[in-house]
Amino acid sequence: MSDQLLPDAPERLAALEARVSQALDYLGDRPANWVPPRDGIDRDVVIVGAGQAGLAIGFALKRDGVTNIELLDAAPKGQEGPWRTYARMETLRSPKDIPGPELGIADLTFRAWYEAAYGDAAYHAIYKIPTGAWMDYLLWYRDQVDLPIENDVRVTRVEPCDGGFRLHLDRSGTPGTLTARKLVLATGMDGFGRAFIPDMIREGLPPDRYAHCAEPVDFEALAGKRVAVLGAASSAFDYAGAALEAGAGKVDLFCRSAELYRYNRFKQINYPGVLHHYVDLDDADKWRIMAELMKRSVSIIRETLQRSTRYENFSIHLNAAWKAVTFSGDEIHIETEMGRHTADFAIIGAGFEMNPAARPELAGFADQIALWRDRYAPPAGMESEAAGAFPYLGSEFQLIERVPGAAPHLADIHLYNWAGSVSNGRGSSETTSIRHGVPRLVRALCRDLVRADADTHVARILSLPVAEFERDEYGAE
Repeated sequence: MSDQLLPDAPERLAALEARVSQALDYLGDRPANWVPPRDGIDRDVVIVGAGQAGLAIGFALKRDGVTNIELLDAAPKGQEGPWRTYARMETLRSPKDIPGPELGIADLTFRAWYEAAYGDAAYHAIYKIPTGAWMDYLLWYRDQVDLPIENDVRVTRVEPCDGGFRLHLDRSGTPGTLTARKLVLATGMDGFGRAFIPDMIREGLPPDRYAHCAEPVDFEALAGKRVAVLGAASSAFDYAGAALEAGAGKVDLFCRSAELYRYNRFKQINYPGVLHHYVDLDDADKWRIMAELMKRSVSIIRETLQRSTRYENFSIHLNAAWKAVTFSGDEIHIETEMGRHTADFAIIGAGFEMNPAARPELAGFADQIALWRDRYAPPAGMESEAAGAFPYLGSEFQLIERVPGAAPHLADIHLYNWAGSVSNGRGSSETTSIRHGVPRLVRALCRDLVRADADTHVARILSLPVAEFERDEYGAE
């Protein structure tokens, strides 16, 4: 990546932004809000999460005339999502030309922004999108779509109320509330649970001696240290590479399998027919797909592997699941299937666990949410504990009650994050999915809002509009 903006980048970006505004004018995409207000309700839709998915959802709602919305994000502006905190990959893993949150507007694409800022030649020179550049683009996109976003706000509890939900908020230590008719959780990889850290690590190590790959790490503090990485998926290798680049003395990566998995089988879902219509498969076919894909971690890409293997002080240990972890003599002691190891710091790349009770947005009714294990009994030999723990969502990303009639409010919570993968496939928050999933979600939100106010809309439709002309204009006797 060229990190040098073109000398005339400000002028080029201003011209691009003028084209974006003109494109929206050409499309007529500035409709007035059409949702009637309700007493006691602050927002028609609240989106928790202002990363790439949340921004795209907010923009799509705005284009459809639903403007009484708000996006909430716990992070400061510029740190939404993983890109500047715990995402340690050098580039996005997907091709640079895949559609993203631009929703069909060419001048809102990453390419349009990058070429305006760095030049056409610079865009053609990059193989994949640099992670930092992607975040810079999202911040530019955020400015163009002009959404009501509140940063540094945590949702601490959600409770049903008359006509919707009451969100309890923590605004940098100041409590508050916000009511909404519809709630969208665009909360990323851990949006239905939390980072998975095995009990032997939580119980065996001091908290300052380990970190999950979903947490920021002070890599500079690892210079000269021995680092043990548990896991062999992409994030584990990203953190291993970052530690090596920061001068770690030795990095050992532990894989429980006999070889690194070389296939990214989730790529097989990545074509329009299935991106659009995976959701239309029956439960048996969805289960056949996801139960199989979840048997193994997604393969790392070659450049991720080479980022670490080029260092002589990096080692991969196969068949090396951790059996026990202890801390003594200021050292981490790790017992694996293949022997014992010592380290100064441990990085946990063990993925995420589905645990809605761990999410403040869902904890109040976690036991009322239907999971796949509640709705589908797989044939013998096709069991999958992992797939069974995912939420069983409706076709429009809505939560479904475990016991029919016990929690009807769940239908107004839409889960647009990784946890929707078993029910909705890749149309669940990845960059690849946005063009397919967001329009379906927004159509459902708008439909539900219209149905809920059907009497008002019928009256509006049947009321007389402004007359096209006056009686005295047609000269009748």
